[in-house]
Amino acid sequence: MKKLTLFLAILFVSVLCSACINNIAIEELNNKAQEYMQKGDFQSAICRLESSVDLDGTVFETRYNLGVAYISAQDFKKAQEQLSEAIKIKPDYADSYYSLAVAQESDALQILEDETSNDSDIQVEVVSDDNSDEFSDLKNINVQEASELVEKLNKAIASYNKYLELKPQTNDKDDILSQINYLQDTANKYAQKYQVGDYNGSFE
Repeated sequence: MKKLTLFLAILFVSVLCSACINNIAIEELNNKAQEYMQKGDFQSAICRLESSVDLDGTVFETRYNLGVAYISAQDFKKAQEQLSEAIKIKPDYADSYYSLAVAQESDALQILEDETSNDSDIQVEVVSDDNSDEFSDLKNINVQEASELVEKLNKAIASYNKYLELKPQTNDKDDILSQINYLQDTANKYAQKYQVGDYNGSFE
């Protein structure tokens, strides 16, 4: 199966807040975190950014950067939490939705890479033998996992769509549209094979 996650440049953003009481400390922590990120020391970067959040959890740049750091550390659930907080603070920043989509998609991908699925729990409903080729490239997962997969892919699709809505002239538009189409096709196939949810296409 084609690799799901589309990784483009996800970069830290500089602290721009001017009204923060702890602005200097927050800026220093973010800058130090960026240094650790460049060295590949993601956990040290996360520790600095978490300290920055403790000083002031309303700083967009810190929340966003912490989400990016969690993506690099492959902790996709925490990445989604931080990026969602960043979006609450600054809902019109397009790159937040792209980064969130990457985290959501990667979280979905982990379901397909999980080798602990119990084959005995698999419940597959295929309409007819004519559809067997259509599902031949799908992983054998159980119904609950399929439902979670479809839901997470739907969220990733919605986040990519929001990114394009806010940044319609982006240079990576064709790549994103291609990825959206692929994710939608994947979600639809698993939804059909396991008789679970389907694509809703909206950002929540």
